[in-house]
Amino acid sequence: TDLFSQDRLLTLGELQKTKLYKSIDEALIEPGKVFRINLSNAGLTSLPSEIFLLKNLQSVNLSNNPLTDLPQNIKIFKNLQYLNIEGTNIVNLPAELSDLKNLVSLNLDKMSLLNSMNAMNIIFSLENLKELSMNSVYIMSVPPQIRKLKNLVKLRLSGCGIAEISKEIGSLRNLKYADLSFNEISAIPSQMGNMISMEELYLGGNQIKSLPEEIRKLA
Repeated sequence: TDLFSQDRLLTLGELQKTKLYKSIDEALIEPGKVFRINLSNAGLTSLPSEIFLLKNLQSVNLSNNPLTDLPQNIKIFKNLQYLNIEGTNIVNLPAELSDLKNLVSLNLDKMSLLNSMNAMNIIFSLENLKELSMNSVYIMSVPPQIRKLKNLVKLRLSGCGIAEISKEIGSLRNLKYADLSFNEISAIPSQMGNMISMEELYLGGNQIKSLPEEIRKLA
């Protein structure tokens, strides 16, 4: 099989063996062979339009740039699997993000300006998502729609002002790791005991007085 085929999703191992590009100029030399790009800490206030010539991108790191939005063109990255926009100034995620059905990892940590209501609606349409990180993004609750992310393996929601967790979280049978530390949580739904794959659950820094018996059994 041709490693540089437009339509083939690479495994994480294969992706890590491809060259990691660190500038658009370097990537444009052979745009069809660019699968990973890291433009973190590059002082970007907007996404350079040339990035959309890199149609085979499967991993994009734009973290810690003063970006204020993601263009609607993001939808052309049909094979995008990993997107990191941590620490950016983006307020509204584009609705077109929900077209990225191959996205398995989304990092929105420390996006303090993010319209989390809008973001959650988009995120819940990404049903292949395996890793979601929203540390330090104010979301107030883990809503019932969390059940849509049935393939989720890792969930990071530390310091999000969460006061309530929907019992629907218990339907996430593939979840192995959940960090819900440093929130305003006072009660844990007993349905979390149904999360049969759970290996690491962090709940420190909350107002939880006692854990349901079902959760203790997970340990």
